Amino acid sequence: MSKPKLDRQIKVPDQILKNLLTSSELRMLKNRYQIINLLNEGLSIRQIAKKVRVGTDTVVRVIRLVEKNTLLKKTETKFKTSTPWIFGKGND
Repeated sequence: MSKPKLDRQIKVPDQILKNLLTSSELRMLKNRYQIINLLNEGLSIRQIAKKVRVGTDTVVRVIRLVEKNTLLKKTETKFKTSTPWIFGKGND
């Protein structure tokens, strides 16, 4: 018998999130949100990494999360890079 599926669409109030997450986890959430917004503006991976002050690998990881996550599928997931060999992605 399979497990019942739970509704994962739960709204968590900001104050509870601030109490549950460590300061570094909260900072990383903010960085990810900023990366998603900058992706929508059409900036390259390197430009985003420089602006948010994270590594390019972090930006690529967020891009992959966005591509996999159906909730964020609305955002533009194509990104610009001058190095076509990065993680098997080419210039599209």
